[in-house]
Amino acid sequence: MPVATSTARRRKTARQASSDIEEDQPTQRGNARDEVDEDEDDAPQRKVKKEKLAVKKEKGISKAKEDLDEDEDDEDDRIDIANFADQPLPKSDCNKLTGYTKDWSSIEDIMHQPSPIIGRVAASIAEVAGEEAQEPLSELDRVMKSLLDVQAVMAGHNKVLSDMIQSVALGKNITDAKDLYLSLVDEMNAEYDSKTTRQKYAKNDQYVAFKEAIYEVDHPGNAMPPITDFIPREANDESDDDDDVVMGGVTQEYKCPLMMTLLKDPLTSTVCQHSFSGDAIREMFKKTRGALKCPAAGCSKSFTLGDCKPNPELARKVKAYERRQARAQEDSDAEEVID
Repeated sequence: MPVATSTARRRKTARQASSDIEEDQPTQRGNARDEVDEDEDDAPQRKVKKEKLAVKKEKGISKAKEDLDEDEDDEDDRIDIANFADQPLPKSDCNKLTGYTKDWSSIEDIMHQPSPIIGRVAASIAEVAGEEAQEPLSELDRVMKSLLDVQAVMAGHNKVLSDMIQSVALGKNITDAKDLYLSLVDEMNAEYDSKTTRQKYAKNDQYVAFKEAIYEVDHPGNAMPPITDFIPREANDESDDDDDVVMGGVTQEYKCPLMMTLLKDPLTSTVCQHSFSGDAIREMFKKTRGALKCPAAGCSKSFTLGDCKPNPELARKVKAYERRQARAQEDSDAEEVID
């Protein structure tokens, strides 16, 4: 009995194992079949992916070809600067050139401002230093001439641009604007450098005023002789008898034609350049707003009160004249006491 029982158990166990195997086998076959089915389902997707990759690759090649074609087109459209011919200056650019001329004029006006200051400094040195003033006055003379030289260069730039504008307006083709401008400026500067000292400065109002300020210190109330007396004649200068180069001989009047006293807060007529004390000329026009004949002796011109402008430079000259007159009176009184 115990043996049979053991054998029965083994058989029962074997049958269970066999049953388990049989049950497992269909499952394994099902899994395999499922994997095959899944592979069959993924096949179309893989095919689509391959097709998409192929399309992308083809598009990438096409894009690269397009970019290459565009680069080639860009190279064809590029300007060959080395061999590109200058284009004529259009009339529309004349406005720009006009703006440049105004810039040069503005700078030139600024360069005019130091001139009267240099003249006042020179007059002060001449008044204070006396016989020892020659060296500093000579240095100021060189400074004044250098300033006028710079102004001449600026005026040259302005003239060249103005001439170019005129040429373009008349229809002339200017294809080398930069080179033409620089060459004309060089010619203008060379022409100026070739001039003599008289030719550069004898007709310059600023230089004449500079010399007058110095001359007046030692010769109050006297007219300065022609400016050519202060500038040695050079080989290319014309005769001293030439009226065109003679400037000077102007006597500065410090008395008011109306009051016959020294000018006070002077106003100068822009019509005839005669000056009057401010209160006196205003009183003259108190009863009228129209033009009146100039009260200065020998003047036949007429002007309005609006034509009279303040003249601070003349006011400074009057004060300097008063100081010199007072100093001269003191020196005269001192000499009388010594005698």
